[in-house]
Amino acid sequence: MPLNWGIITAGRISGAFASGLQASKTGRLVATGARDLDRAEAFAAQWGGRGYGSYQAVLDDPEVEAVYIATPHHLHAEWTIAAARAGKAVLCEKPFTLDAAEAEAAIAALREAGVFFMEAFMYRCSPQTRKLASLLSEGAIGTVRAVTAEFSYGSNPDAGNFRNEPTQGGGGIMDVGTYCVSFARMVAGEEPNRVEYVANLDRGYDSYGAGMLGFPGGMVATIASGMHLPMRNDATVYGDDGFIHVQDPWKSPPGTLMTLHRHGGDVETFSLECTTAELYAHEADAVASFLADGECPYMSIEDTLGNMRCLDAIRASCGLEF
Repeated sequence: MPLNWGIITAGRISGAFASGLQASKTGRLVATGARDLDRAEAFAAQWGGRGYGSYQAVLDDPEVEAVYIATPHHLHAEWTIAAARAGKAVLCEKPFTLDAAEAEAAIAALREAGVFFMEAFMYRCSPQTRKLASLLSEGAIGTVRAVTAEFSYGSNPDAGNFRNEPTQGGGGIMDVGTYCVSFARMVAGEEPNRVEYVANLDRGYDSYGAGMLGFPGGMVATIASGMHLPMRNDATVYGDDGFIHVQDPWKSPPGTLMTLHRHGGDVETFSLECTTAELYAHEADAVASFLADGECPYMSIEDTLGNMRCLDAIRASCGLEF
């Protein structure tokens, strides 16, 4: 049986997820809500389902079983809670909320309603990430000692983009930087006990920055992120017996590779690429696969809370306040 989806907002990332639903094994788009009815109907004409002129109308649609929330960051908690109270499974874009306190309140509402929840780190569901996790669990590079991860892009600092608005949770660390934090924590398998981050705050948000995470088990991570500074956007995991380089850990598009370098051995190359549609299809299918469990092991509820607490510590370290 297909899983019937509703999408809240009709922006660019919603289009990427809608393309994923078309490529998925389990998903079907039945409704999209936007604050402008014409925009919602145009989105529905392109991707399927019905278009509504409000977010609430999607939650009121009895055919909708799960919702994908892709609003600006500062609205995530509000609409997650509303979706939970409507009895819908929730896939919410990152960062889940603006801070850990908001996240805890929203998770409490989700647990009270007994509905599924996953933060939408689509890279966690990709074949490349699942293979990386498998290699690390098998000890392919021995004990992991260090990680480097960066994700940054060169956008214009225009006032029309919510990512450039501090009151809406704008800035690099709360946008693409969340991936770097998530990746380092996933590899470490525990929460950091030391966080230091330096950021350029000349516009009232972190236009770019870099820092370190230290973990109780001894692993250290170097992370960098930003919005107005293009970087390589790769990641490397270093262990006692070798290292794994991931050319594009976030999207793994066609043509990108992951390479395993064992000390004294041959290099192993993994081509686990996927199109944008396939990337989001894996995410939608993961929701369907673990729907009955209430959460997905690739990005659990406790993982989300841990990520939010780490982001709080990063913002405190660099002096970023909303």
